[in-house]
Amino acid sequence: MQIDLLIFDFDGTLADSIPAAVEAIQKMISDLGLPYKTKEEIGRHVGFGEVPLVSGAIGTSDPQLLKRAMEVYFKYYIEEGIKTIRLYPNIKEFLEYFKTKPKIIVSNKKDEFIRMILAHHKLTSYFVEIMGGDTAPCLKPDPCVINNLIVKYKIPPERAIFIGDMTVDIETGKAAGIKTCAVTYGFHPRNILEKLKPDFLVSDLLQLKDLII
Repeated sequence: MQIDLLIFDFDGTLADSIPAAVEAIQKMISDLGLPYKTKEEIGRHVGFGEVPLVSGAIGTSDPQLLKRAMEVYFKYYIEEGIKTIRLYPNIKEFLEYFKTKPKIIVSNKKDEFIRMILAHHKLTSYFVEIMGGDTAPCLKPDPCVINNLIVKYKIPPERAIFIGDMTVDIETGKAAGIKTCAVTYGFHPRNILEKLKPDFLVSDLLQLKDLII
């Protein structure tokens, strides 16, 4: 299949950054004396951006408490979490293989955090744009960002693909009318992703070498 624009989710797709976020949330909760939450309880709020993650984890949207919780969470995530985040297998090899195709990150994650992690792994140069949750005009599953990118780069929808690990990623790609690829090594298990019938379902991004040109 001819693909001329590769669009990626970030957490759970390129970087295994969810464990670091969950650990930072747990430390924030402990610091603020809030009720303990398990990794599973916190995980239910992953994938929708930092504000939903923190407010969901602490169980409130009270402005003052949320502001303080965000500050403590960011402190732990930046000072301790980012340096522990690893890439998934073969990510660098995949990006290098498709280095001639424009690549863009569209994520609900804070733009600053994405850039810090990319810089840590020396991957920044592979991407022509990074659209994080605090800079994009809308958040997934709203397809407005992808719709805008297709127009900007003059790519027919059928020649663009959105690659992600969660159902919200597949829903976003389908809403934009582009191809979709679900990776099974991220946050959502294979059986859940299969129900959305993505165009591709892979356990390793390098499998796409044999599927797209």
